[in-house]
Amino acid sequence: MIELSQLFKNVKQLPVLPILLLELMESFSDEDARVEDIAKKIGMDQSISAKVIRMANSAAYRRGKEVESIEQAVIRLGFNQVRSIVVAATLSNVFPDTPSFDKNKFWQDTFTTASIAKALAKHTNVNQETAFTCAMMHNIGELLLQILKPEECSLIAMAIEAGEPRLSAQRETFGFDYSQVGAELAKHWDFSIVFCDAIEQQLDPLSYETPSKAAIIIRLSVFASFAWGAGLPAEMIVARFPATLTDYLNLNKNGLVDEFESMIEAGKELGRLMSH
Repeated sequence: MIELSQLFKNVKQLPVLPILLLELMESFSDEDARVEDIAKKIGMDQSISAKVIRMANSAAYRRGKEVESIEQAVIRLGFNQVRSIVVAATLSNVFPDTPSFDKNKFWQDTFTTASIAKALAKHTNVNQETAFTCAMMHNIGELLLQILKPEECSLIAMAIEAGEPRLSAQRETFGFDYSQVGAELAKHWDFSIVFCDAIEQQLDPLSYETPSKAAIIIRLSVFASFAWGAGLPAEMIVARFPATLTDYLNLNKNGLVDEFESMIEAGKELGRLMSH
C-alpha cells in the first residue's frame, strides 16, 4: 500500500501541461475570454491546428468550402467545440506511451465516453462542452498510474483478466483507485472545482453532499459506453439508466435512443482524427 500523497511526491514524474491547455481550461469559467486571442494561440501549435482543421472538414461538419485556418474552423465549429477538441488533442499528447498499455484503445474508449456525455448533456441543463471535457478527463488517474506504477498495473491487469473488478483490484494493490488519483492530478494542475469534483465524484456522485452533475453524466456515459460495447441495444441501455441519477439531472430521455448511434459514431470519428 502507498499513500496517495506519496504518488505526488516526485513532481518531476508528473506530466506537465502545455500553457495552451491551462489557458483553455481557465477560459471555461472566464466570461470575457476573447475568441480571437485563443484562436491565435491555437494557431501557434501546428499539430493541434491540423487536428482542429481536420475536424472542421470531417464528414460530421462538412458544409460548403474546405476550412483552411483556425479562424475559419472556429466560425464553422463554434469556439466551445474548438476548445473541446483542443483540450482532447492536447490531453492525449501529454502522457507518454507505456509499453504494456494500449494507449490508443484507452483514448478511443475515452472519446466515446466523452461523446456520449456531450450528447446526454444536451438533454439536461449541463453545459455540453463542460460535460465533454469532464468526461475526457474522467480516466486520467488510470493513465498516471500506468506511467508511475507500471509493474503494479500489470498485476492489476492480470487480476482483471481473472475476473476481479478494476476498482477492487486497484484499491487492494494501492489503497486507492483511479478516480482519487485523477482528482488529485486535476488539483495539481490547478483545474477549476467543476473538473476536480466531476473526476472525484464519478463513481458514486449521489453520496456527496452536493453531487456534481458532470460526475453523474460521466457515470451514465461510462455505463452506456460499456453496455454498447457489450452489444446491448440502445433501447435497453437507456431504459436501464439508474433512475436516481437521471432524476437528479432531470434528464429528458426523449430522442435519446435515436441519437445513440450517432453519439458512438462521433466518438469513433474523434478517435480517428486524433490518432493521425
